[in-house]
Order: sequence, then C-alpha cells, then structure tokens
Amino acid sequence: MLRHLIYPLLPYRSFAFPILVLASIVVPCWLVFRVYRHRTGGHPLSYRREILLLIFVVYLSGVAAATLTPNRSSRLIAEGKGRLELRPSLASLTCSSANLPSGSTARAFCVHNARGNVMLFFPLGILIPLVWRRLRFWRGIQIAIAVSVSIELVQYLSTAWSNRNADVNDVILNVLGASLGLAIVFLLRLLRGTRPAVPAVRRA
Repeated sequence: MLRHLIYPLLPYRSFAFPILVLASIVVPCWLVFRVYRHRTGGHPLSYRREILLLIFVVYLSGVAAATLTPNRSSRLIAEGKGRLELRPSLASLTCSSANLPSGSTARAFCVHNARGNVMLFFPLGILIPLVWRRLRFWRGIQIAIAVSVSIELVQYLSTAWSNRNADVNDVILNVLGASLGLAIVFLLRLLRGTRPAVPAVRRA
C-alpha cells in the first residue's frame, strides 16, 4: 500500500534537493525573526500558531523551489526556451485521449504537469484558513489566484535562463487545487458547527 502512495510522487523527486536547500536557508531566518518579534513585541506566545506559521513558511519555500528554479526538462531544452500561453486550453486541463494519444510522451507530460499543479496548491488551500482563521472562502480563492499569477509572472520574466513556461492553464489548475483544500477545511468547519469569526464593529 505504501508503494501505491509513493509511486505517483516519484516524477516530482527532482524538486526534493532545491526544496531542502531553500528551506535550510529560510527556516533559520524565519525562526530568528519570530524570536526577535516576540521579545520586542511582548505578545503572548501561541505554540500552535507558531507551528502553523512555520509549516506555512516551509510550504512557501517548497513552492518557490518547485516553480522558480531553472527547469532542466529535456522537453523544454529541446524547444530552446519557455513560452507564454494566455489562452485556456481544454486539452491542457484535461489531458484527454481525444486530443493526446493514450500512452504517448506528450500525454504523460500533460498528466504529470496537470497533476503537479493541482497537488502543488492543494496544501495552500488547507493552510491559509488555518493560519488566518477569519479568512473567508472567496478571499482564500483570491489569495490563491494572486500567488499563482505572481509565480507565472516571475516565470515569464525569467524565461531566458529558467526555461519556464508562463501558462494561464497552470493558474487554473493551481486555483483548482487550492479550492479543493479550502473546500475541505470549510466543510469540516461546517460539520463541526464552527465558522470564521467576524470582526466586531465598533460603535461610535
């Protein structure tokens, strides 16, 4: 059973090293910042929130390493450079056999890319309502869109050396993954009978 859980993740093992390197730099800096913030701010320490924030920082480091480091894919190297795609494509989103032959390299690449984009942002949808408990569902979607668009913009600006593609289809898949994560958290809250607290309105 463990093999069946690990096998789908094997195509993404090349991201492990850059994630570990970036996290080893970011995490100590973050911990020093938080210790300094608590000592100078005088706020009570919440270990639960600090752990959530640390997980969130590690996750963002992983996203940055997975999306912004140079792409060594033989497919993109053969094409010579990344590309900019601003038109949504049903073929890219569904990887259907009607558009791509079953068992072909192109379809395998499409499935790998689509699944990776959904999986990449699924934790974001779970983490942001846990870190910010007053967050509304649609605000979470907006954050996911902003993060994904920012990544694609950086990829486009760094195309010359990173061989990265800037693709609106990646944004759609990212937001889909984040939406699934958000839906799970908000559904669990609904089942438990808890809702995000609404800030009190001060009376004049």
